[in-house]
Amino acid sequence: MESTISLFRLLYEKTPPLFPEEIKQKMGHALNHLEHDQTITLEEVEDTMIQFGYEVWPWNQAYKEFLALAESKVGEHFLLPKLSRGLRIVYRQFKEEGGTIRDLHSGNPAQSFTAEERVELCQALIALQTELRIYVNNEIVGLEKKRYLQRVGEFKDLLENIEQTLQHLRNLANTEQDHPTLADEIRSQVRAFEHGLCLLAPELNYEAVCQSVDFFHGRKQHLNKMKGAHKAVKVNFY
Repeated sequence: MESTISLFRLLYEKTPPLFPEEIKQKMGHALNHLEHDQTITLEEVEDTMIQFGYEVWPWNQAYKEFLALAESKVGEHFLLPKLSRGLRIVYRQFKEEGGTIRDLHSGNPAQSFTAEERVELCQALIALQTELRIYVNNEIVGLEKKRYLQRVGEFKDLLENIEQTLQHLRNLANTEQDHPTLADEIRSQVRAFEHGLCLLAPELNYEAVCQSVDFFHGRKQHLNKMKGAHKAVKVNFY
């Protein structure tokens, strides 16, 4: 319970620039209530997070895009001064072999650096992210404001499609009479997708949402062929 509320606080505190203040205030009031209500249930906490997840998701997606673009454009400008002379040489060799700053976040190129270099690199990357956020925040409230808000709007349109698909899945579950376990599977998957809006699960994947409808139609056909077999299948859409 406490860890879930902590995630809600993170969602609240990390809202991107220009996020509507009135919605953030509502989030703050809701968070304060959850933190002090001893009778609240985990499901109620999650329901509240999901409610605001629908509000925050388009802004977070646009902001992540701008951060990624900035990292590719000026990330090295911020990173190199944070590295020792020796590590700069190793980093340049890493680049010549096809590595990028984005690769460094994944941990995959660990073999390219010694343990000591990885520690230094990790500290530099943390500082880099802080400076990148400051840089992007200034861009967003300045010259890039129009383009940023346009991307937020486009992600809102995308979210409408997602909501329609999730509602379609709920309708499938509510009208499923032959296979109760299938209805449970669908509801569970809808919940998992909604968790992806608000830090409670891996980030929501639009393609996975779209594919889920065909999957569950196929799942029903399979159950029908199996003459009512109700064995549940766990599916990872991420």
